[in-house]
Amino acid sequence: MSVPLPPGAYAKALQEKRSSQKRRKYLAWGIGGGLLVLVAVAVYVAYFSPALATRKVEVAGVGLLTTDQVTTAAAVELDVPLPRQDLAAIEARVAALEPVRSVDVEALWPETVRIDVVERETVYQRRLGGQVEWIDADGVAFHRTEEPTDGVPLVTTEAEDQRLLADIATVVTHLPEAVRADMVSMSAEAIDSITVKLSGKR
Repeated sequence: MSVPLPPGAYAKALQEKRSSQKRRKYLAWGIGGGLLVLVAVAVYVAYFSPALATRKVEVAGVGLLTTDQVTTAAAVELDVPLPRQDLAAIEARVAALEPVRSVDVEALWPETVRIDVVERETVYQRRLGGQVEWIDADGVAFHRTEEPTDGVPLVTTEAEDQRLLADIATVVTHLPEAVRADMVSMSAEAIDSITVKLSGKR
């Protein structure tokens, strides 16, 4: 058996329900608005505020290159917020330097761009055009000097084929120490024509 509601009770309950729904709606709007404000502040601080502006460029791993050469090639824009730095573009510019074998660029919060360089290593050298070129294991000529470096094999070849230059590097790398110690010269005309001359007219 149902008990009848007092006069006006139904209207009061309905009003309280509507008031509760409005409060929940306003609370949701307030939370959403607060989150939007926080996101806007975070975006401003990260991308526009001087708080995270780039102040320094650090370079590591150089020996043949100088820090100035790397920073000049990197062309990092100072005073630009770190999140807006195009690290891939910086990396590509540094990688274009001949002595660079690989490079890694990262943002170090709150104000630094760090550039880690791995330089190419000389496997052998050759005279070409009045200069001496340094050649690495990939057959890349990455440095030039007036005179050869002592202790580094000097190869005679005018080849421009990188595959042949890399094959020469493979031969040089795999020469036994005893053979390398007796080596007088090495020449290469083609991939299947690499000649090593040893002491004693061998």
